[in-house]
Amino acid sequence: MAPLHAKDKSSDDKVAVGTEEYYKGFVTRSLDEEPADRVSGDALLGPTFKFVGGAAAILGALFLGFLVSNGIL
Repeated sequence: MAPLHAKDKSSDDKVAVGTEEYYKGFVTRSLDEEPADRVSGDALLGPTFKFVGGAAAILGALFLGFLVSNGIL
């Protein structure tokens, strides 16, 4: 995969890390300039529910193991 140069931006408007344009963005870009699809909807809820579901499954398995190991179940 060839590195992205500041002059050869893709349609996603990505800039390669370490270029002059990359560092210029730290001071010239507005703090509230953020794509709406990145911070809302399925882009945010999907990974959150996936993480919470995985954590709940692990905690449930540990709790079930605790009950079995103590002869309660």
